[in-house]
Amino acid sequence: MHGFLTRYIRFTSAISWAAAQLAMLAVLAMALHILLEILLRALFRTSTFVMDEFVGYEVAAMTFLGLGSALDHKVLLRLNALLIRLRGRARAAVEILNASLTLTIFGFLLYYLVKLAMRNYARGTTSISVLEVPVWLPQAVIIAGLSVFCLQLTGLIARALTAPDTLD
Repeated sequence: MHGFLTRYIRFTSAISWAAAQLAMLAVLAMALHILLEILLRALFRTSTFVMDEFVGYEVAAMTFLGLGSALDHKVLLRLNALLIRLRGRARAAVEILNASLTLTIFGFLLYYLVKLAMRNYARGTTSISVLEVPVWLPQAVIIAGLSVFCLQLTGLIARALTAPDTLD
């Protein structure tokens, strides 16, 4: 069982790393899109007319796709007033409880976001911009990011079960 959980922890870390790479691509896309908009306005007195919409999508992609990796690398902001005082099994128990509650909340959110995206897909709902982007596309990116985050929470639970000393 210990070997399986160790492999599972590596798997969740790898998935989170891949999602973080996509988040970095979203940051790059955001920068390039803003640069394009600046050049179009300065040199040609025109615009893409969708910069605010696309930068919003890119910010959402960057945020949600980076959540799993942020959790894996322990860089999410957390209230550590209790956790810094705990060690070993007590720390692992609190981490498991915390991750389980977080997983429940985000799983609930994920369920309803999937329902919303499926409804928007079925209805053919598009944005009100010039490009009329199907709104299920950015919602799918958010769903992917939250799915990776939930997966990483299960990895955190596995880490607490197998190696509680690595939680600090």
